[in-house]
Amino acid sequence: MLHKLKAVSLTVVVLLATITLFAQPKENDPYTILGFGNINDLNFAGLSAMPGLSATYTDAFHINLQNPAASSSLTQAAFEVGGFYQFKTMKTPSASDKVHTGNLSYLALGLPLINQLNQSANRKKKPYQVGMTLSLTPYSRVGYDLDRTYTVEDLGEVSSTFTGTGGTYKFLWGNSFKYKNVSVGLNMGYLFGKTAQEHWDYFLDLESEFRNFFLDETSIGGFVWNAGAIYEYILPEEEEFTKDGKKIYKQRTRISVGVYGNSKNKMKTTTNRLQQRRQVLGSVLVDVDTIYFNPEEKSTLTLPAEFGIGIMMSRDANWKIGLDYSMTNWSGYVNEINPQALLNSYKIGFGAEYIPKHNASYRDYRKKIIYRIGGFYKTDPRRVTQDSDQMKQTAVTFGVGLPLQPDKDNRKFISFVNLSAEMGRYGDPDFITETYFKFNLGFTLNDNLWFFKRKYN
Repeated sequence: MLHKLKAVSLTVVVLLATITLFAQPKENDPYTILGFGNINDLNFAGLSAMPGLSATYTDAFHINLQNPAASSSLTQAAFEVGGFYQFKTMKTPSASDKVHTGNLSYLALGLPLINQLNQSANRKKKPYQVGMTLSLTPYSRVGYDLDRTYTVEDLGEVSSTFTGTGGTYKFLWGNSFKYKNVSVGLNMGYLFGKTAQEHWDYFLDLESEFRNFFLDETSIGGFVWNAGAIYEYILPEEEEFTKDGKKIYKQRTRISVGVYGNSKNKMKTTTNRLQQRRQVLGSVLVDVDTIYFNPEEKSTLTLPAEFGIGIMMSRDANWKIGLDYSMTNWSGYVNEINPQALLNSYKIGFGAEYIPKHNASYRDYRKKIIYRIGGFYKTDPRRVTQDSDQMKQTAVTFGVGLPLQPDKDNRKFISFVNLSAEMGRYGDPDFITETYFKFNLGFTLNDNLWFFKRKYN
């Protein structure tokens, strides 16, 4: 019991400490000035290599937050942490730049509330399973630093700079229930965060240079939820027996269908707004006039409804292949402080996973490696101007899962290292095109003694 309490305490401390790390401004993307910034998906390092399986993927050792119904398939406690590194080249019709970014991606704990070892000890398997998850993940990211120079009649040359930092994060508590071949689940939680946007106008040709300064600092908070379901159909196969009448175990082929989604979520916002006119006198910047100041402007923000569906075919612990479709109703996005017209978006993804021989010995390690591949095409809700096309993103993904050998007591404290990569292109070719390579690294720590009831004779 003591090691469980220590594990829970450590998890809480790490969750709180990670909020600070998540909050560091790591993003550098001009397009984050539009809309709600760049939106993260909920795929961890393993699932990032096969995004077409998000709606239906279930596993005994790994967490799938995209569909909350998946956690009831956990047979071991799973603590997952991961991060990413991204290198991208941004090109305009006349220039290019290279950007490196990286950060933590997620932190999550998943628990099977019915321990499989208890059922084995009692020699009685229940027809239902229950799972629970706790997670902290980024939801959106804002980070840009833009310059623009133009000429205004009677004022001369004007230089404008725009900078933005911050983002939002989700803390989710999920529960899932599985009865026979049907799983249902619900995630509930809180979305919170803060963004800061600055805008400077420099009047370069005026004597004793004037500058206009605009600042919006917005804190965001509100309840969020999403629900999901997975149905699994096992294809019938003829049974085979040995000469002495024992049934021969064969892997079964399964077809799974998964759905998930949520309605609109309304957030509360508090914005500090400041507009000032400043002047350079010698080498000193002096506040000349405060045009507008409101330290706590209350408002609301509505995040869009989302729906996803997927289908997967699998052969037990040997291979999986599937296809996903999701859409987000960004036309229903409402931001009273910073109104913007967004478009509905959708994403189509495919993915596959292959394990040569999951029960092979560690002496034949290459047969235990999990190989993954996939790709996706998605539309972005943002566009640069009202006359430009909706931005698009395409990418191919691949990766491996490296199982680590358990200790002598068969306690799987560290079970997997998951590596995945994503190569893709994003943006509007008439403005900025981003070609990127993203590397994900995730660690999964498993323990099969949570909620285990020891018996003594």
